[in-house]
Amino acid sequence: MTRIFLPCLCIVLLAVTSCTKPGTGGKATLSVHVFMDDCAVPDGVTVSPNHTVVPEATVYIEYGGIVVNTDVATYDDFQIADSGGKVIFDGLRRGDYYLYAVSEDGVETGGTHFEINNRIGEREVVICTGAFE
Repeated sequence: MTRIFLPCLCIVLLAVTSCTKPGTGGKATLSVHVFMDDCAVPDGVTVSPNHTVVPEATVYIEYGGIVVNTDVATYDDFQIADSGGKVIFDGLRRGDYYLYAVSEDGVETGGTHFEINNRIGEREVVICTGAFE
């Protein structure tokens, strides 16, 4: 019985410890830029360089989030953007994240879903106010 029990216990422990959830503790970085209004050019992918940034917006992040939630109390973390409308979330693991931005005056809001597939590296994410992807 012991011969069977110990290997089974090891397999179960390995399976439990290897499963990770989105959140901190990884090596990925999200570099988030907040722009005003619809910031995509006609191809729908590229961000136009002529769009206005939203300085000092508050950017909220929800670990495991995939849809917008305007109740900011439910988000896991937040940062205040710099004067260029940029924040950086470091040390993230693989998984889904929802990013929600609110301008300093509370008028402009927007959000987007982003999935980290690789453990290491920096990803650029754009939030356009008025859009919830």
